[in-house]
Amino acid sequence: MLSLDPPIPGFTTWDAEGHGFGFAGATVNERVRGRVKKNLITAVIERAEAERLLQIVAQKVPVPHLTFWIEPVERFGRLQPLKPTRTNPLDRETCQ
Repeated sequence: MLSLDPPIPGFTTWDAEGHGFGFAGATVNERVRGRVKKNLITAVIERAEAERLLQIVAQKVPVPHLTFWIEPVERFGRLQPLKPTRTNPLDRETCQ
């Protein structure tokens, strides 16, 4: 997502386990455990940007059983301002 033009400004990824979509592509280990490895990506972006991102993913990374949802975010922010870093000039701009 960082290689897109323009890049997605920030997102979070984490490992997850999926249940209930069948095991056609599951490994032996996943079949024994009864769940398959999944990855989740969360990004707070404008609705139009979300639609653009979904189109790009569908074209470039045709993932079977890819699931997504879009929901409104009423508020987004930080409890304390970030301190700028020396390595990333964008951090300095964001914190001013």
